[in-house]
Amino acid sequence: MQTAATRPTAKQMIDAKRATKKSTQQERALRRAGTVKNVDRNRLSTQSKAQKENIAEMLSGAKVSEDEALTCSIMMWLSLQDMRYACNQELINFAEHIIRQVQRLSLYCNTDDPANEKSVLFACREASQAVEKWTKDFDNLSPNQRQLVLRPLSNLFAAYEEFLKDAPARLIAEVSTYSLAVRVSKKAMTFLELDGGLISAVDKVINGADSRAEARRLKMPYAEFTDRILHAANLLYDVGIQADKELSAMYGKPLNPLRPQRISDVRQPMMKMLAANKGGALVQAVKDSEDIIRHCDNGTGFSCFNWTKHFKRAANLIGLMKQEDLLLKA
Repeated sequence: MQTAATRPTAKQMIDAKRATKKSTQQERALRRAGTVKNVDRNRLSTQSKAQKENIAEMLSGAKVSEDEALTCSIMMWLSLQDMRYACNQELINFAEHIIRQVQRLSLYCNTDDPANEKSVLFACREASQAVEKWTKDFDNLSPNQRQLVLRPLSNLFAAYEEFLKDAPARLIAEVSTYSLAVRVSKKAMTFLELDGGLISAVDKVINGADSRAEARRLKMPYAEFTDRILHAANLLYDVGIQADKELSAMYGKPLNPLRPQRISDVRQPMMKMLAANKGGALVQAVKDSEDIIRHCDNGTGFSCFNWTKHFKRAANLIGLMKQEDLLLKA
């Protein structure tokens, strides 16, 4: 018989109930985990074996030709020389392309040497930070100072040049394709995340609307409006240039794209193709790039693409689109 002194308080009863519930949940979770592990063990083993075989094939076979290696080497050092005197998106894209390739190569070539993998990833991070600093401070630096800032990138170029001398051709093709797919995905998502009013203005300018009238509609100084429109158009260009062949086939003749530098460039055929059907070609470009990245990741078992961040951006974007639809219906 419980007395007033021994009877548990209401708080103690609630705490005990919560502890029991938590323990039960943990036990169920462990059982579920064990079941999944048993079911998937054979599949995971088969997948792991296939991935190892795929990596082994990547690391063997024909080597990169001397001409191809020399061409890439020349392109790297010419771009580095140009970066002393000019700052433009083509130079930035090329530097980032090489950095992403080396980053992915580190996963292939250092599977048994984690320390060296970290060293390569650190070098890639330093090179990336150098490009960011060079871009930000370009106008305040002399050519020699720019070269000094870009030294981590120069070191990375030198390492990649050396690697190409005995690199498997299939491996280089894979990391290059992967890098370009990552670029398309990031550029397209960045464009789609732009302010809705600006995206609408881009679409209207592409299709011939008066740019000054659009600037007045957005209550934006024309110089600022032009800069933002050209920034958005350059994001579209970086996506479209990778699908030039497919877009040209849809268009019926070569698009002959050029990087937008003035408002008139925004109205070129490639921009119209990307903006048509509510940006259907742009959305398809994102899906295609996701498929390429996923195929490479599944075929090797490792990834250097931030899927968590990508899907979070996509979810936020879908949320914004639904809000805009509700506002339009209201």
